[in-house]
Amino acid sequence: MRMTNDIEQEVNRIRREIYEETKNLTPEQRVERTRRITDPIVERYGLTVIASTKDDPRLQTR
Repeated sequence: MRMTNDIEQEVNRIRREIYEETKNLTPEQRVERTRRITDPIVERYGLTVIASTKDDPRLQTR
């Protein structure tokens, strides 16, 4: 189907773009980039960010 191919091509283009933007970043720079992108979303929707599922007992596996 043509529509599926168009969507897949767009997703692949976005993946390549993100890869090019991030390929030379240090882990610290990746964290900063992620926070810069996600902080406005977290604030807008009142989300709670946790560093790991280990930090929240509600998310522990039994």
